[in-house]
Amino acid sequence: MQTNGRELYFSLKSIFLHIDNQEKSLFARFNLNIPRFYILMHVYKYPGINYIELSDLMLCTKGNTTRVVQAMQKDGLLTRIVNPNDRRCYHLYLTDKGEKIFKEVYIAYKKQIDRILANFSEDQLTSYATICEHIEKVLEPTG
Repeated sequence: MQTNGRELYFSLKSIFLHIDNQEKSLFARFNLNIPRFYILMHVYKYPGINYIELSDLMLCTKGNTTRVVQAMQKDGLLTRIVNPNDRRCYHLYLTDKGEKIFKEVYIAYKKQIDRILANFSEDQLTSYATICEHIEKVLEPTG
């Protein structure tokens, strides 16, 4: 069982690396990297999100999120607005440029996902989804 478990782990890691490389290649065509894409996606989905909420979604520290967001502000992709009730808190929004780029890259992103998933039957996808849900629960941080 241990050997099969390790093989599964290495397979999952390999799958992640393949997906990661494909995403890097796609996002580079839009002058984005993976963190910038996911920040655009989260801010698009949750306009007005704050740094702490965004950091939680990105699975990284507030410091890392702040650094990337500041660079994206300089590039005209994001804007931040001070919370009038707490001047230490900022809400993030996409600029027109950021929204335009996100919509363009997201169309290509969905096509890439569809192209990959077209290689699997509905039964396979259902089975994999069930297994992946279990793996995510096992890996989810507790407390």
